[in-house]
Amino acid sequence: MYGSSGTLRGDDHRAGPDDRRTVTVGLVADSGFATAIASAIENALSLTIIIDGEEVDLEVDRAAVTLPPTATGSTPPGQWLESVQATNTYDIVLCISEVPRRLGAHPVVAELHAGTTAVLYVPSFGTIAVRRRAVATAVAIVHDLLDTDTDSRPRLRRTMSTWAPGPDADNGGERVLLTPGMLGRLRLVMGMIRCNRPWRLVPTLSTALAAASAASAFGVFYANIWQMAASMTGTRLVLVGVAAMVAITAWLILPHGLWERRSFRPSATDRRMYNAATLGTVVTGALCMFTVLFAVVLVSAAIVISPRFLTEQLGRRH
Repeated sequence: MYGSSGTLRGDDHRAGPDDRRTVTVGLVADSGFATAIASAIENALSLTIIIDGEEVDLEVDRAAVTLPPTATGSTPPGQWLESVQATNTYDIVLCISEVPRRLGAHPVVAELHAGTTAVLYVPSFGTIAVRRRAVATAVAIVHDLLDTDTDSRPRLRRTMSTWAPGPDADNGGERVLLTPGMLGRLRLVMGMIRCNRPWRLVPTLSTALAAASAASAFGVFYANIWQMAASMTGTRLVLVGVAAMVAITAWLILPHGLWERRSFRPSATDRRMYNAATLGTVVTGALCMFTVLFAVVLVSAAIVISPRFLTEQLGRRH
């Protein structure tokens, strides 16, 4: 098996069925979306792999270890390996993290360390087909770390990412999978928003939603409000909606200290990245809240207001 040095251990392996060798993969994930991806990776990994022409059993174990918090751009895979191996002994460790990682201006999709540890950074996959692409990358990385036979090894599609030497390549044999360009950075921010799960803001905004529902109920029963809305142009109605979005977004971000400042995060790149993700998360959460509010008011209005009465009040059929 592969030990902590990344070399084959001939005497320490455990026997599998028919005295086959067994290699173990430890899966460690942040709580949240990363946990769901870890489950998908576990289901996707084959139970049998081929190493040097020999069938080897693959055993996947989910380690219940909390990954240590790290600063953006300086995630230490070695520290994560130590945390996992403190209570477990695996041949290789695969960490799935929701922490955004970058190398210079390039988002890091995955990182290999010392031949025994790999880290998958979920935000770098963006928002489209994240689970499928993350699983494909993880499976390819596991085969790479175990040095399986080329013929049986799955190929990693490199449509937008390329392997490059890591910052400590001379010492730890690191490699990183980078996504270059503006599109990669945009995808990273979108991935951060996805990992924040902005729709979970709706229960948090229950007080604001209740107040907005009460104000909307007032509007349902007063024809003057319908007439005023009917007299407004589409552009003016859109501007009113945008003003409401700006107001609730500012109310959520500024008083609650969600906007990153230089005193808290010195790196200007990190500040822009986190602030963009915060803004996108809050705006998306507010849109979810307004969607729920719109649906409630629409159903209420359909029940309370008859089409004939609405036509009489507005003086038109549509």
